[in-house]
Amino acid sequence: EPEEMKGLDETERQNLLEDRALPTTQADAKVELWSLFRHRNVWGMMIGFFCMNFATYFFVTWFPTYLTVAHGFSLKELGTLGAIPALMGIPGSLLGGIVSDTLYRKGFSLTAARKTCLISGMLLSSVIAFAAFTDSITVILTLFSITYAGLAFTAANIWTLPADVAPASNYVATLGGIQNFAGNLAGIVTASFTGLMLSLSHGSFVVPLLVAGGICVLGALTFMFVLGKLEPLPISSKPDANVIATANQ
Repeated sequence: EPEEMKGLDETERQNLLEDRALPTTQADAKVELWSLFRHRNVWGMMIGFFCMNFATYFFVTWFPTYLTVAHGFSLKELGTLGAIPALMGIPGSLLGGIVSDTLYRKGFSLTAARKTCLISGMLLSSVIAFAAFTDSITVILTLFSITYAGLAFTAANIWTLPADVAPASNYVATLGGIQNFAGNLAGIVTASFTGLMLSLSHGSFVVPLLVAGGICVLGALTFMFVLGKLEPLPISSKPDANVIATANQ
C-alpha cells in the first residue's frame, strides 16, 4: 500500500489515509460531463494546452522539413544536430516537476506553484519566434532547444491540473481526456496552417514561426488570467459563479 512506502513522513502518510477515506458523497459523485464545461478552469486548461501543443506539433510535423528545406540540413545532420532540441526536453520536463513541487513545499499555494511554472514555461517557449530573424544554425538550434525545454517544463505541470481540479477522484481521467482533446486539436491546426502558409509564401517559415511564438504568449496569458484558483470543482449542476461573472462583464 502507498502509505507503507519507506521514506514517507507522518504528514504524507496521514494525507494518503485521509484521501482514501473521502466522504461517500464526494468519492461517488456523479457529475454530468457537459457540466464540466461550465467551469472557467476547464476552459483555461483546454486553451492553455492547445497553445502549448500548437508549438509542440510544429516539432512533430514540420521541424524536419524546416531544417532540410530552409537551412539545407542533410539527413545525417537532421538525425544528429536536429535531435538536440528534443533532448533538451528531458531536463526541461524533470525541472518542471521539481520546481513546482519545490515551490509548493516552500510555502507557495498550489495555485501559485503550478501557475508560476506554467506561465514561465510558455513565455520561455515563445523564443521560437526569433528563429524567423536569423540564418545562424547555432542560434536557431539554441532557440529551438530553449523552446522545447520550455514546452516540456510546461507539460510537466499541465498534466497535474486534472487531478488538481477534479470534483472527485473518479473524474481525473475525464478532465485529462477533455484537456488532451483540446490539445490535440492543435495538431490539426498547426500542420494545416503551416502547410498553407508555406504554399502562400513560396516556402517561407517566417509566418509559422511568428505565429507559434505568439500563441505561446497567448498560452501564458491564458494560464495567468483564465485559469483561476486550483481547487476541486464544485459538485453542482449550477454554472460556475466565475463564468457568470465573466459573462456579465
